[in-house]
Amino acid sequence: MSRVTELLNQIEQWVERYNPAEYHKIDLAPGLSIEQIQSYLKGSPYTLPTEIVELYQWHDGCSFGSLFPSPEGMYDEQEFHSLAIGLGTGEDWEKDYCPGTHLLWLFAVEGIYYWTVLPETPQELAPIYSSSDEPDFATASPDYPSLTAFLEENISRLEFVWKIN
Repeated sequence: MSRVTELLNQIEQWVERYNPAEYHKIDLAPGLSIEQIQSYLKGSPYTLPTEIVELYQWHDGCSFGSLFPSPEGMYDEQEFHSLAIGLGTGEDWEKDYCPGTHLLWLFAVEGIYYWTVLPETPQELAPIYSSSDEPDFATASPDYPSLTAFLEENISRLEFVWKIN
C-alpha cells in the first residue's frame, strides 16, 4: 500500500472513530481504475503525478463533504472534487488565467482552493498550492511539496484536535 493510500485510510478511519456523528456525511465515490484514470487523460499533453493517481484510485471525490473535517469536526463548505470536475475546472482556469499551465483542482475547504500543476512528463510527487482568494496562478508557489506532506499535516492537526495518542 502506498503512503498516500495509507494516510487517506488513516484519516477516514479516524473520522469514523472520533467523529461518528459527522462520518455519515462523507459520501466518498468509489475509486477509479487505472484505465478509467487514463481515459480522462487521453489526448492531453499532461500526465498525473503518481500521488494523484493514488488519490483517485482510493476514491473519486465526494458528492458532499470532504475527508478533512474543520477543527470543530464539521464538514460545512468542504469539497473533495472528482477527477472529472477537477480537470474541468483546471481547464477553465488555464483558459482564463494561465494559458499553457495544466491545473487540477483537488479540494475546497471553507473558501480555500487546493490544486496541483500537472506535469507533461511523469513524476511521483504533486506539489499542493492553495489560495483563499481568486487563485493567482502566475505567482503561486507550493504550500506543500507533495500530497503526502499535505496529508501528513492534516493527520497532525487531527491528532491534536481529537487528542489522539
